[in-house]
Amino acid sequence: MCTAIITADTLTRFEHNPVRFGLVPARFSLGFLAFAAALLFVGAVSVYDGYLVLRTGNEITHYEKNPVGLFLIEHNHGDPTVFLMAKAMGTVFVLAALAALYRRSRRIAVPVASALMLFQAGLLIFLERAGG
Repeated sequence: MCTAIITADTLTRFEHNPVRFGLVPARFSLGFLAFAAALLFVGAVSVYDGYLVLRTGNEITHYEKNPVGLFLIEHNHGDPTVFLMAKAMGTVFVLAALAALYRRSRRIAVPVASALMLFQAGLLIFLERAGG
């Protein structure tokens, strides 16, 4: 049989350090949330880019600047399905690699994710200016 004693001292220590006492898991620290937001932003920009590919339809060959993307679209007779699948697989791979890197070394993962987020922000700006 196990008994637990809760005292006022236990409750005050609990309020000052909620991570230590299990109220907030340590993985949900501010650093983790910032890293997760960076990954979410990268994924969202990638999804938006894919949406724009679908929205332009057959005219994507006029707008796509990536030579590998153009090759995949032309190889599939103008249908961007293969291009979108390769793009999605690449995004999933990069996000999974960043998550694994974060578990292994946060010191390296945060600058890498930050650089990728800045690159995706530049891509988003380019997509918006090109469309307007």
